Amino acid sequence: MMTGGRIGAGGLVGLMMLAGGCQITMSEDSIFGPPTPRGAQTVAEMDFRGQEKLTDPQSELAQSPALEGLLPATVEHGFVDYEGGRIAWSLTSAAGEDADRPVIVNCVGRGGDRPNGGVYYARKVLPWGDVLQFDYPGYGDSTGTPSIDAIKASTPAIVELAESRAGERPLIYWGHSLGGFICPRFVAASPQADGLVYEATALSVEEASEVWKPWYLRFLPIEMVPEKESEDGDNADPVRGFKGPILVVAGGEDHVLPDFLGRSLADKLERQGNDVTYVHMEEGSHVDIPLQPGFAEAAGPTIRRMKNIN
Repeated sequence: MMTGGRIGAGGLVGLMMLAGGCQITMSEDSIFGPPTPRGAQTVAEMDFRGQEKLTDPQSELAQSPALEGLLPATVEHGFVDYEGGRIAWSLTSAAGEDADRPVIVNCVGRGGDRPNGGVYYARKVLPWGDVLQFDYPGYGDSTGTPSIDAIKASTPAIVELAESRAGERPLIYWGHSLGGFICPRFVAASPQADGLVYEATALSVEEASEVWKPWYLRFLPIEMVPEKESEDGDNADPVRGFKGPILVVAGGEDHVLPDFLGRSLADKLERQGNDVTYVHMEEGSHVDIPLQPGFAEAAGPTIRRMKNIN
């Protein structure tokens, strides 16, 4: 059994020689793949790279039909403390006033953070609600170390922030890729949750590990094995009994977490009695499913049903 970590050229050659029946253990570090933290110390230092694309009424994004009437947006940044440190967050609010417009908590994918990916994630989700993003522990401007334990420790603070910012408005949790492993646990801890979106994700680490590999190993017949099995079930278990609409979206061109993984997740949710809708976008890749032509028509009816179920 080989352990995960940094692999050099010599290591790759060795892997190629052993590829016939090789397994590599997926450590927490390899699962989270954190980007280099920016570590802003004050709110004044916080922003998105290219934030003006959201706030400038003359920007290219402001001319996009999908964002018509939503830009220029207002972007607010801040910190929230938890037992292990502090979490950096940003709220992108659409132009105009809409008392019924949802707040959407965006749990991003592996290696994604607010400073570098904030504009892109806001662009994808803003058509459906105001977007609350946060950096995982050890990512972006958040302190701490990326780990399952750190995510669990920060969950109450993030959920409290989300519920306070939503107030009387609908509250939706939207998990992309790795975020699909995190957002359902937020829903379980959030009495105000009205809906959940799983985007380009999987039912479990065990199923994902059968196909997911770092880019430098994808051409080798190597099996990735999680370091340890989940102690709190798969990604459907946390929302067993949740009454709100759930949307699972998958892409036919997703070569990171292929569409059959999303189908497996939707099937489990259906078996346990959730109100689940599965949407497959044939041309969708791992990062652009909500931007595909036809997504609004296919997914919109379910998202619009996520309206203050509590």
